[in-house]
Amino acid sequence: MAPMKIPAHTHGSGDPFDSYSLTHLARRWQVTRRRIRKMLQRGELPFVEIRGRIRVPRSAVDSRDHSVR
Repeated sequence: MAPMKIPAHTHGSGDPFDSYSLTHLARRWQVTRRRIRKMLQRGELPFVEIRGRIRVPRSAVDSRDHSVR
């Protein structure tokens, strides 16, 4: 899978404590990390890159959680 170079529109400050790792998010939603990465590539979820690690802002996850319910 090709690396993602340009983050989608970001929400929040990019604070690592206000975001989720791909592993945490995959476990939370009970999907694979690969599926999360595909969602990021398609622009379905925003992300930020902090010190070379991809993080998904908590605000984006929370709003998606609420829309699924």
